[in-house]
Amino acid sequence: MTQILKEKASYWSKNRVWLSAAALGMITFICIYGIRVLNVTYDAWLLNGGDLSQHYLGWCFFRNSDWFFPVGLMNTIAYPNHVSVIFTDSIPLLAVIFKGLRALLPETFQYFGIWGILCFGLQGAFGALILRHYLKVEITAIIGSLFFVIAPIVIYRMFMHSALGGQWLLLFAFLMGLERDKFSPVKKVILWSILGFLCGSIHLYFVPMCGLIMCAFLLEELIQKKNLFTCLAAGAGYCFCVLVTIYMFGGFSHDHQLDAGGLGQFSFNINGLVNPQGWSRLLPDLPLYGDGAGEGLAYAGTGILILLAVAGIFFIFSVIGNRINKSGMKWYAKTRGENRNCIAYILICVLSLVISFSHKLALGNHVIWDIPYPDKMVSLWGMFRSSGRFIWPVVYILILVAFVIWDRILSNKRTFAIVICAALAVQIWDSFPQLKIRNDEFGKEQLYQENLKDEHWEEWAGDKEHIVFVSYIVENQGLLYSLSNYAVKNNMTVNNFYLAHSAARSDINKALEEELTHPQKNTLYIYKMDDENLCTQPEMDYIQIDGIIVGTVK
Repeated sequence: MTQILKEKASYWSKNRVWLSAAALGMITFICIYGIRVLNVTYDAWLLNGGDLSQHYLGWCFFRNSDWFFPVGLMNTIAYPNHVSVIFTDSIPLLAVIFKGLRALLPETFQYFGIWGILCFGLQGAFGALILRHYLKVEITAIIGSLFFVIAPIVIYRMFMHSALGGQWLLLFAFLMGLERDKFSPVKKVILWSILGFLCGSIHLYFVPMCGLIMCAFLLEELIQKKNLFTCLAAGAGYCFCVLVTIYMFGGFSHDHQLDAGGLGQFSFNINGLVNPQGWSRLLPDLPLYGDGAGEGLAYAGTGILILLAVAGIFFIFSVIGNRINKSGMKWYAKTRGENRNCIAYILICVLSLVISFSHKLALGNHVIWDIPYPDKMVSLWGMFRSSGRFIWPVVYILILVAFVIWDRILSNKRTFAIVICAALAVQIWDSFPQLKIRNDEFGKEQLYQENLKDEHWEEWAGDKEHIVFVSYIVENQGLLYSLSNYAVKNNMTVNNFYLAHSAARSDINKALEEELTHPQKNTLYIYKMDDENLCTQPEMDYIQIDGIIVGTVK
């Protein structure tokens, strides 16, 4: 018993920083979003429209589908075509895991609340470990991890583009780079490969972001140690696992619209780092260019900006006064040996900025330079048209820089902890309206209002197997998700859905033409009221219910 207690105490002593920060992150999640979303049988909050409905219904269709190879394919959401769960942004890794357990799951099951609290815990854990690498004082690293947890770029994404709430992947990549000397060459390759698998199975935007961070640190290591083989093996392991993962999840199994247009509309603005975009009581919002400019949100928080600004003033006065005080001397002495990652940080910042700006460099609501990149390059770039997201690594570097500078300025660790707590209080107070919006939305019980109320729907539920959208209703998400939820509840298929990169669009259109040539008795054909002129097939009956037209074979 004594030996067991000693082992537990030793484990806690070695891991208490990240364990405490993970617990703090999870508590923060509950404070913001409440506990209702953690109820796996509560799905009303996921059915009231928006991207959450796409993600949840994508999982439901995937769960109802038979197994295919690759394992991420389903035939229930674009019947009879196969589409990958990757393109419903349903967090493919969890979708596949829980589909494997579907026989044990309740009839209604959602994992998005679990995903959310897991992300907040991992965000805190990795944030604390990164700070611990520099600060060395445990309590400060634990408290400071909250700045990573409540960063606007995290909370803005969670339960909007849920998979993109997994920004702990970026912190994992940073930690891997910072702690690289602790890993053997084999372990280094394995860890980077695991990161590649996670990025490929959670959201494809993380693949180039984490890949950029990896390449920057591997280049730094190559310059310092000249270990070319290890660096190449690590990079190859990452790329190989990304490709294999995407293949296994069905990402290469059908056509995609790689360039959906809009590159430059969803980019980072030059004013982005100081533009709160509604996340500050103190600072005003600045103008933006483009309807989707919110994708370029890069506000680290008022508390972080204050820390950086005051540190900048301290440095300026030191230079102007042509003297270095004791704190400054300690700063230079401590950082002299920490420049080993400068190349990596500079490279990450420069490349992240270039990519996030896209080909349109905008300041406020004006494009000041339309960069003349080759058309083919711009088209290829369009695969990641929401280029503003690539600024996230820079935001995390700014948070880290703020902590490192103040740790070097203040020799008294208690004073440093007080300063950090004050900055955290300011940040929470300043962003509180946004936090309250989310608490009001998700903390209270939501009710799902069924829009399909006609008695015919109940009659068809036991008789029909498929729903075919003859009219293009994908842009009408309220109607799309209502009919899709009806299909899910009654184990029916649909022929079209809102899919990223317009996956399988040509196959879907071709299947629709064939379906209308030979209508089936086990199918409901859906038309918008504006498309009444399409209801001309003599072998079908048409009925107007709940604001749409439904056709059935006589």
